[in-house]
Amino acid sequence: MLASPRAEGTPRLVLDWLAVRDHEQAVLFLTGEPPDLLADFRSTGRAIDVGDAIVPGPRKFSRIMGLVRNRVREHRPDAIVAWPMGFSHWVFLGARAAGSRASLLSHCGNPPGNGWLHRLVLTWICFWTTMACGGRIVACSRCLQDQYRAVPLVPKSIVGFAYNCVQAASIASRADGTRRSRPRTGPYRAIMVATLESHKDHSTLIRAAGILRDRGASIEIVLAGAGSLEPSLKALAAELGVGTMVAFLGARRDVPELLGQCDLFVLSTTANEGRPGVILEALAAGLPIIASDVEPLREVLENGRWGTLVAAGDERALAEAIASAARSGARDRARIADGRSHAAAFTPERMIADYLHEAGRDALLAQAVADPR
Repeated sequence: MLASPRAEGTPRLVLDWLAVRDHEQAVLFLTGEPPDLLADFRSTGRAIDVGDAIVPGPRKFSRIMGLVRNRVREHRPDAIVAWPMGFSHWVFLGARAAGSRASLLSHCGNPPGNGWLHRLVLTWICFWTTMACGGRIVACSRCLQDQYRAVPLVPKSIVGFAYNCVQAASIASRADGTRRSRPRTGPYRAIMVATLESHKDHSTLIRAAGILRDRGASIEIVLAGAGSLEPSLKALAAELGVGTMVAFLGARRDVPELLGQCDLFVLSTTANEGRPGVILEALAAGLPIIASDVEPLREVLENGRWGTLVAAGDERALAEAIASAARSGARDRARIADGRSHAAAFTPERMIADYLHEAGRDALLAQAVADPR
């Protein structure tokens, strides 16, 4: 179950799952808007259902439960994965209302909030409802698992973890194909791929662009992604006079090709980050990485082994790291190969196997391996 086919990390993660043919899979969207990736989902040949449950006010919760109840009765799944954790308890209540005994799993991709409402009340509601329904929470990293287990009165026993996956070989091939046709001349180009929302930190990167411009650096900053902060971020770029230096591309379906057109991947973000799969995509594409030094990124980059970590929110440190990467120019072929090998270990098959293990469904995995469809 997904909230929508919006062009962002989680729906792309599910598209990777759908490429694994060892299991029968179906997708339910709570809403079809925005329809960015809907055609991609329909092209998989899987059963794709699109609901209209996301409406203003509390009516959405009963609509989610009703939509899920009807689809669960139709598909009779063995396991249900709710990707947006904020709606997962309503999904699970709808599944149980259908009489389903399916394993229930909630994907947890972001840390608990800072205030009482998010960190405690909403977490308690989600986690205790999940436990009451017999479900489990699956964090996308060990540090995220630890953060939720540290919330007071959270049922720690239901919180597991499984790393996100990446289609490394496909991304490498598509990025390399674009790279070969890229003109050899032109400015150094850095890219950030992320939704334009408050748990990311595009503003620090835009301010770093201003510092680079003042230093006379010939660098382009490419921002791929859409979100509610787009108008304010564009206004900030205009205010700082970097409107021609920073390009806003909006939601894109050709991320591997975009990575192949660039020289550097940057992820400026906040402590509310989860474990962004685009980091692995950038490694698979053969790009050097600069990222904010926050706990989830320290984990995925293994404390700087796979990329450069800079202090979060420090535009001067970020500008210096980008300038240093641009000065070095040449890419370390050995490190690129090692980074690609690292990314290649996080396969969709491995992620699905980890989820089935969390669900106590190892028998389903063994059956799929022994008799693939």
